[in-house]
Amino acid sequence: MLDIFFNPKSIAVFGASRSLDKPGRVLLRNLIHGEFGGEVYPVNPNIKELDGLRVYTAKNVPKSDLGIFVIPADKVSGALDEAGPRLKSALILSGGFGESGRTDLDAALLKVAKKHNIRIFGPNCLGLMNTHKNLNVTFLPASRLPTPPIGDVSILSQSGATIASVLDWAGEVKLGISKVASYGNQLDVSDYEILDYFMKDKETKVIGFYVEGLKDGKELIRVARAGKKPVIVLKAGKTSAGIKAAKSHTGALAGNYKVFEGVVTQLGWGMAQGPEEFLLALKARSIWKKKVHRVGIITCGGGFGVMASDGVEALDMKIAKLSEETVSGLSEKFPERVSVANPIDLTGDATPEMFAISMEALIKDDEVDGIIVVILMQLPRLNSEIVDVLQGFAEEDKPIVIVSPPGAYASGINSLFDKLPLVSSPEKAAAVLSVLE
Repeated sequence: MLDIFFNPKSIAVFGASRSLDKPGRVLLRNLIHGEFGGEVYPVNPNIKELDGLRVYTAKNVPKSDLGIFVIPADKVSGALDEAGPRLKSALILSGGFGESGRTDLDAALLKVAKKHNIRIFGPNCLGLMNTHKNLNVTFLPASRLPTPPIGDVSILSQSGATIASVLDWAGEVKLGISKVASYGNQLDVSDYEILDYFMKDKETKVIGFYVEGLKDGKELIRVARAGKKPVIVLKAGKTSAGIKAAKSHTGALAGNYKVFEGVVTQLGWGMAQGPEEFLLALKARSIWKKKVHRVGIITCGGGFGVMASDGVEALDMKIAKLSEETVSGLSEKFPERVSVANPIDLTGDATPEMFAISMEALIKDDEVDGIIVVILMQLPRLNSEIVDVLQGFAEEDKPIVIVSPPGAYASGINSLFDKLPLVSSPEKAAAVLSVLE
């Protein structure tokens, strides 16, 4: 059971340092200033006190649910052996193990862990988060990586740097996070175990999965089939160059991408093609549970409607054929210059009210599964009112993605969107919806 990693009541930090910029000290301060509610024990044989806390040695550190190691790789197994009788689990953030060819250090670490009956998370990883418990055991300062908003999306990632960037971005797109697991080399605790934990976690509704290579594909498929929660995958290591890079990064065996892609399709998981698509698809899935195949498009620029149509069909979705009731209803309300086919083109003098009327029609139309809305804020009759109008539909059961390219005026309006996914191009909007298919 991995709950000891995500809900520890006491934590020992091995590698707590006097230097404010060293990883161990950063992690210690994340715990103290992040208002973690449990006990925190700094460990360093050369220091007596840090941040108002007594500092211990590996031999006299109090009993702790979780020991976190941010010390040189060749020192980890020795420190773990000394403290082992008083630790229930170990999170190894240090790099320099199997990924750099030091399989001897892997073997030594596993031997000590088995001796003391301790589970190991890592090594070579960023760490963990549980926003519901104010738990941030990463070695990045809060000024660089603020704790994301509390939510119901949990993410497991083989790469620490990737998940750091994604989490920072998550705050920008208002994506609520429950738990984060950067698992690195997965020397002991494996990707499928973390996936299983998230599948059973009551605070997790949607799962994001950044993966380079799987430890045990059969076990992961077994866990995935037993679980019922939606999963969005971002896969790296698709080409020979990517596979080579993955091996040097986390020691991952990236495998055949086409085989992986086929497995993901069979499992009904969504597969994102980049970090932005990954994040926004997670946000969309956290809001809406429906899959998308038939897309309705509302635009105020004909060219953007064409690009959105291309993007939809290029990703094997369909442009929805609007019902006769929808077409006739819109025809009665709009002037002749407005095209009420799909895409609905409101033209250059579109108003927030026209968008509202169009949205209401597509929400009611059973032929439409999801909606792309293009707003071009350069148009004179559009203003911040459009944000309230569109976000008023966020509680509906159809996925909605907003397209609003950045600009001198547009970027200020775009920053007001917090309830709906927002992208800069029609192609990206189509990509987000396709992951929900």
